Amino acid sequence: MAERRIDESSAVQHPIELVSRFVMQHDWYVRQSARNAILADVPGEWSHYQLNVTWRDDAEALVVNCHLDVPLHDDNRTAVLDVCTSLNQELWLGHFIHDAEADRITLRLTLPLRGAGGATPEQIEDVVDIILGESELAYPVLYQTAMGEIMPSEASKLSLIAHQGEA
Repeated sequence: MAERRIDESSAVQHPIELVSRFVMQHDWYVRQSARNAILADVPGEWSHYQLNVTWRDDAEALVVNCHLDVPLHDDNRTAVLDVCTSLNQELWLGHFIHDAEADRITLRLTLPLRGAGGATPEQIEDVVDIILGESELAYPVLYQTAMGEIMPSEASKLSLIAHQGEA
């Protein structure tokens, strides 16, 4: 029988360790906020995003939150939340929530890994790429709604347009 070599880069590992490595490879600022949680500040095209990743031992799931810096106040909160509801209908992974305690918009994605014993680097890369990509697509529409530049009904239509090039 031939000896089988395992590629260590695709071996299952602790998800928080993999996220930490991925974030450091991109030179994003990262800090471990708890044993099973890290925070990363991620520069984007439209804004800086705060990535909060937590491993839940009890559920064997990786919870990834991307906080969007959209200004919320009494005059615009309902409009912005209406746009979030519309955006949620178009997302294939994750969902926008209003974090009432912090009064901010968050894109949340949960990766269940029960029985897997960890995650692969590719899974982590996919999850982070998806959540940051969706945040980048949604941010301009949410921000313009918050600033009163567009109405929620217009925002829903604009968010469906594939963005190409640079403004």
